[in-house]
Amino acid sequence: MDHALGTRDGRPLDRQTIAQLHQVLHAGIRLAPMSARGRADALALLGGDESCLQNAVLRNGAELVADGMVLPTRATTRADGARELMRRLDVGRDEVLVLGGATADAELLSAVPASVATTDASKAAWEAAKSHLKGLHEGGVAQLCQDVADAAEWGEEPAFLRAAEAADSGVRAEFGATPQQAAGKGHAGLFMFLGIVVVVAGFVLYLSNTFPSIAGMMVLTVGLLVGVALFYMGLTQRRDARKARKAARRGE
Repeated sequence: MDHALGTRDGRPLDRQTIAQLHQVLHAGIRLAPMSARGRADALALLGGDESCLQNAVLRNGAELVADGMVLPTRATTRADGARELMRRLDVGRDEVLVLGGATADAELLSAVPASVATTDASKAAWEAAKSHLKGLHEGGVAQLCQDVADAAEWGEEPAFLRAAEAADSGVRAEFGATPQQAAGKGHAGLFMFLGIVVVVAGFVLYLSNTFPSIAGMMVLTVGLLVGVALFYMGLTQRRDARKARKAARRGE
């Protein structure tokens, strides 16, 4: 929280950053700020916004907030505190995305498959993170929040994680350097049109008594299945094209 979100100088987060955190919360994702500070100080830096502090790793792991309840622990590091919070929330390592920048974050950044450090991170945090993004004031955190919220909406991994998986082993992905998806732009409308034509043709053949009743029902059933499949394929390609254009605009 203090390093990646920029509260090291003791000033509360601005409204824009709070709004970005709310974007993640509204997408159904749990948010858990980490800090060396206690709950009262952390809440003050969050502008008194209780919704952003329903879960937290505080006092470098010695104090947790889980589903709004403050819980003492015996943890002595943020990584240990985070593991305890994950256990209490029944969350696995592969369900967690860690954003950090301080040296104290390095152990946790290296312990989870999905971890991100900001460009102004300490050397230890930078080397421990799997991916990197620009700092808060360069728009990196806003882009991360948007990407995570979009991924939750579509039910898939964030774009920068897909980029990291597509990269060679050991190569770290720069956030925003996402390979363009094949948009299928020119075929989506064609597949949707063909789907409608096939369905209509099946109905026409059935109603025209071209075939006996049983054969007509079979023709109609097959036509419906093929038509729906083609229409769905077109919808899927149109969705992928829209997502690719949106990702490209964010990258620009």
